[in-house]
Amino acid sequence: MYEIMLDVNGWQGLFDFQTGAPIPLEGKPYLKLSKKISSRHPYPGDLNPETTAWTTDFALDVVKEYDPRLMLLCYANGMITRINSKMGAVETKDLERELLSEAFRFAEEANYEPIIVSTGDMRKIDKVVNMDDIEGYFNVSSDPYIAGIFGATPKDYETVQNIIGVKSYLTKHDFFEKYHIYDDYAVERTPDIILFAEDDYAFTNTGNRGTTLEEIPARKKTFKAYSKLEGLPNDIFKFREFIDSHLEQGKRIAVIVLEGIDDDSMPEGSIDVNKEKDGIFYSEGVLFYYALLNAKEFNAVGMPYIFHNPFTKRRPDARYSYSYIKTDNFQDPIGFNRDFKTASVGTRSGIFHSACMCDYSFECHCRGLAESGVLTFINSEKLK
Repeated sequence: MYEIMLDVNGWQGLFDFQTGAPIPLEGKPYLKLSKKISSRHPYPGDLNPETTAWTTDFALDVVKEYDPRLMLLCYANGMITRINSKMGAVETKDLERELLSEAFRFAEEANYEPIIVSTGDMRKIDKVVNMDDIEGYFNVSSDPYIAGIFGATPKDYETVQNIIGVKSYLTKHDFFEKYHIYDDYAVERTPDIILFAEDDYAFTNTGNRGTTLEEIPARKKTFKAYSKLEGLPNDIFKFREFIDSHLEQGKRIAVIVLEGIDDDSMPEGSIDVNKEKDGIFYSEGVLFYYALLNAKEFNAVGMPYIFHNPFTKRRPDARYSYSYIKTDNFQDPIGFNRDFKTASVGTRSGIFHSACMCDYSFECHCRGLAESGVLTFINSEKLK
């Protein structure tokens, strides 16, 4: 159904989406577009200032060559830069202005009705929850306000009751009951204790990169959204319906996500949009994109995407070697098998394509700031 083309500094290879097995490049006319565009736009790198304009230029090239009616863009380099770099106030504002300028440049040059959304305010890391007294394995995933303890000892269940900065906690059993999680694999990969931080505290660890984070998403219930289209919703779970309604009217829509831009830098006329539900803040990463584009909560099909269990191997039936997709359920992605052309371009490697699943989904291929080219996810069944 899907094929993946990888372009690394001019070397191009094709792979099966489900298994990762190599496929011959020859005899596939729908590869002509991806081979041409990706070779023209080598990825500058996560922390390279040129990446913002690269996203726009790549997307404009996609429009020129394919002309999709639904276009989805993700400028994740803003957040990635702020998370990993020491930046002053002037540098931050310059970055935010460029993100917004590039979003409007794309919409104007490509003639789309833009829906521009942020992921919400960022903030410097101030108060960090001290987890030194925990005996089990402590782990933080994408949300810095939620942490887990794997292999929790009897003492850990007592210790968490008195840790400064911990607002509340749930045992695994209580967590499953509260959020209606039944998937066997989800049960296996969920921590024994789930901790929620106070709003002005955060959990932090060095993660896979071995680097210290400089900024994190603020603990805020809203983000900003801007559009001149009628009916812009004030809830993240209503955007899919809003987007679909305007597509049904035949409009050319560009959904543009700006990560790392604070609320006060969004365009005049932007509205506040709620991104919190049942104590979970849909602030960034897979949580944000699945909610925004597909109206899916974090526990969709039983998979709690807020956790990463380092002790759990890939589930036996796991597929999609190059993807964030953990089950065969595609979560009704916004760009999948539409009766019109769809495409996406983004710098949120491994996540954005899985929420979009367009005819062509272009994104950087990076893991922990290590760049290895451009990935193109191709709906080969539709494009044959």
